[in-house]
Amino acid sequence: MASRADALPPASAGASLGGAARAALSDLYYHSWRLVPANVVWSVTAIGVLVAVIVAPVGLVALPALALPTAGLFRMAGRIVRGQAVSFWDAADAWRNDVRATLALGVGLSLVAIMLAFNVATGLLTATLLGWTFATLAFWGLIATWLYAWTAWPILCDPARSGWPVRDRLRFAALLALAHPARIGAMGALLLLFLATSAVAIVALGTVSVAIAAVIATRFVLPAADRLDVRLGFAHERGLQEATASDD
Repeated sequence: MASRADALPPASAGASLGGAARAALSDLYYHSWRLVPANVVWSVTAIGVLVAVIVAPVGLVALPALALPTAGLFRMAGRIVRGQAVSFWDAADAWRNDVRATLALGVGLSLVAIMLAFNVATGLLTATLLGWTFATLAFWGLIATWLYAWTAWPILCDPARSGWPVRDRLRFAALLALAHPARIGAMGALLLLFLATSAVAIVALGTVSVAIAAVIATRFVLPAADRLDVRLGFAHERGLQEATASDD
């Protein structure tokens, strides 16, 4: 009888951060005609949200809409990592299926980020020790939110875990971030540097950079998630679906 470890998808073989980045570039080469259009859809949505915010602060309510193209990119990334057939319509499917789960995560992340950013600003403007302490705590909260987002999206959109309740997937993402703070922190720092650099060359950010970041995160997170899965028994309790992944 096969063990639970044997039943896990091949992504559980593991990947270093450098290996995930190299594999993501290879994925871009083979799937560029699928990933680039999905990245463009993300960019168009982001521009629409930005315009709404500039026109009126109430435009911030449109921020969670960015979760839909984000989920589309991570759906494609998850299928790539799991070795499944991939098409652009996998990204478009995020606008029709699991919309409530996607928007729930988008709303949650947006509210927390906005609240913490406001607290950072107000804490610094007070110019007092208490205010700076408050701002520092809020800043660390922003970092934690950033890291959780890059952990939660790959797990929420993992085709091998699509049968899990959404709450279990999001809770598992939090457990993974807590179990590997240094590794997840390194990934978050790399992705922040990569996206900030790409923002200088706006064309790259609008066409490929977000897609590459999504694939890097997925290739890095899912192997770690599968290993933690074996330790905690989530696969056994929730029924991790069989999937075939390509080699890193």
